[in-house]
Formats: sequence, structure tokens, C-alpha cells
Amino acid sequence: MNSRSTAITKVYQKATLLRLRYKLVIIMLVALCVFALSKGPPPGQNHFVYLADSFLHGQLDVTGDGIALAEIVPFQGNYYVVYPPMPAVLLTPFVAVFGVAFDQGLLSIILASICVALTWFMLKKTGTSGSKALWLAALFGFGTCFWFISSVGSAWYIEHVAAVFFLTSAIILALYRKSPVLVGLLLGFAFLSRLPVILCFPFFLLLIYQKQNAWKPRLKQAALFALGLGILVAVYELYNFGRWGVFSDMGYSLIPGLTEDPYYTQGIFNLSYIPRHIYAIFFQSPILLNDLPYFQPSWMGLGLFFTTPAFIYVFKGSWNTLSKYAALAVLCILPVLITHGTVGFTQFGYRFSLDFTPFLILLAAKGMRENLGWAEKSLIILSILVNFWGIVSIIKFDFVSF
Repeated sequence: MNSRSTAITKVYQKATLLRLRYKLVIIMLVALCVFALSKGPPPGQNHFVYLADSFLHGQLDVTGDGIALAEIVPFQGNYYVVYPPMPAVLLTPFVAVFGVAFDQGLLSIILASICVALTWFMLKKTGTSGSKALWLAALFGFGTCFWFISSVGSAWYIEHVAAVFFLTSAIILALYRKSPVLVGLLLGFAFLSRLPVILCFPFFLLLIYQKQNAWKPRLKQAALFALGLGILVAVYELYNFGRWGVFSDMGYSLIPGLTEDPYYTQGIFNLSYIPRHIYAIFFQSPILLNDLPYFQPSWMGLGLFFTTPAFIYVFKGSWNTLSKYAALAVLCILPVLITHGTVGFTQFGYRFSLDFTPFLILLAAKGMRENLGWAEKSLIILSILVNFWGIVSIIKFDFVSF
């Protein structure tokens, strides 16, 4: 009887896993169709294609047409991409087959579609019902600036998509109590996509603390997480040394003309820049017109809660342990973002928010009822419509200005 029960349990578990994989594939394919329909032309600023080609030739510097791209740094006779290199690593197999003519935007929408499925998976692991998880996955994929960023896929944008991909994967594995080394590696890959993301590491340490009930396993798990993360941080330091001859990242300060840029009068980072970010996050509105259609997207962006009205639910609901950790992650990442000289333009929405959007989704889930009512669904639909307006206006009709 016991062996029969065990066999039935195993069959049920296999069937459940099969259904889960089936749903993940369906969500990914549906999202991919939407991203493909909204995709823009191949991005002209395709730094990572040329960097991937350089990696394939055993070089760290770019050559050929890559030299003429924006913000390429000349240094000791060579030309370097200043941004962290993970998108180029992901592009290497495609560039190996198709060369530098490969459309970087294709990788962007492929990764983006996987991110939507992973968001659904992440929410399911937190105990969110299937229907609510699906609505929130749609909110993430098409009700935030992630939709526009993914559909363009330029150098500045694809790094956000890659960071979200690895960060969401790290959160899922941490929730499943899987290998802390692998969680650290995934966060490290997110760091190699967008540097500020690494600042959310307390979220993972707190999850380790919560999941273990004694200090010895806590310290062991934390050390393994730090090992995985440290490996990728060390890789980045070696990458810096290969470019600049020092282990620190001095590339951004070498961007031609940066010191003369009016947005960096106090350096790349300064507390005096905080007010412009507060305005960008909370108050930046569309351009008002006197005639139809009365509103035009601005390249300066759009306030976070104008772009995604459903994020108002971040502030609602009771605070459980996970939501407290998620809120702390947001607060850890924010300082480096809001002290940066620019607010992320050109953009639709406030693109820097993508560095912590997976945590905002967890917080929004906390604020919504398990069986979503008309209020929650209406704000999710409104969020999708706002971002659809941005996609159509900018990508399809080039109807945008400063």
C-alpha cells in the first residue's frame, strides 16, 4: 500500500511538473508574439553585437563600424564599450553564425518573453493564484516600460532586459531554496548586465536567514551565495583590468565630452541630482498639445505611476516577510539610481525602475486581492493601454520629442 501511494505521488508530481512546463512555454510564446509585433527596426546603437564579435576574436576592444557608435571610449589606441558585457556574452552564438549583421533586438524580445514567463513562475512560487499570477505577469510584460525597452533593444535597453532575466531567475531559485552558489551566480550575471542590480543582495541574504533555523547553516549558505556572486564580481574586475589597466571601473568617466555635459556638472553621481529623479519618477508627464491627439510622449520619459498606474498597489495590503524584503531591495538599489546625472533618457517611462521592477511586482501582488476585482483589473488594463500608446506613438509613428 505504501509503495502504491508513493508511485501515485510520483506520477502526480510528474504530471504537475509537466503542466507547469506547458504553461511556462505557452506564456512565453504568447509574449514572444506580442513582442515580435511591437518590435522596432534593428537598433542602430548595437554595441553588444560588435563587442560579441570582438570576444569571438579574442579581443576586448571593438573595431570597424563599432568605433562610430555613441559613448565608445577611446583609450590608448583602442576603442571600448563602456557598458557591462553580459548582453555581448549572450549574443556570441548569434554573432558567430550571422556576424555583426545580426539584429540585437531579436535577442531582446526573446529574453523579454522568457522574463514574462519567469515572472508568472515567480508569483506562483509565492503562493499567488494562477489567475492573479497571469494578470500580474501581463502587467509586468506589457504594463510597464519593460514593453517599450524590450521592443527597441538598443545597447542601453537590452542590458535592462538581460538584468531582469537573471534577477528574476535568481529570485525564483532563492524562493525554491536551490543552490545558493547558483543564486549568487545569477545575481552576478544580472550585475554584469546592469551594475546597480547587485545592491539588492540583502534580499537574498535575508531569504537565507529566514529559510534556515540555525546560524551554522545560515553562515554556510550565505558564504556559498557570496562565493557565486564574488566569482562574477571578480570576472568584472578582471574585465576592467583588461580594458583600463586597473581593477576599478573608470570607463564611464572616459566617455568623450562627459565632463562638458550640463547633466554632469557635479560629476557622474551627486546628491544634487536627486530632485530631477524625484520629478522623473513622480511628476514627469507627457507633452501637452493644443490639437489632437493632445498628448505626445516625451523622450525625457514618463512618471512611474503614470506609466504603470497599477503600481499604486505597491502601497496597499499587509506586509509579510517577503514583501518587506522586496521593499528593502528597492531601497537598496534606489540611491545609486537617483544620484546619477541623467534620469535615463531617451526613454518611455522611467527605465531605471527596471533594475527593481521584479520586486515591485512582488509588492503589487501583496497589495492586490487573491481574486482580482474590477479595480485591480482596470488599473492593469490601463497600464497596458498607456504602454501600448507609447509603443505605437514612438516605435510605429516616431511621434515623440523632448
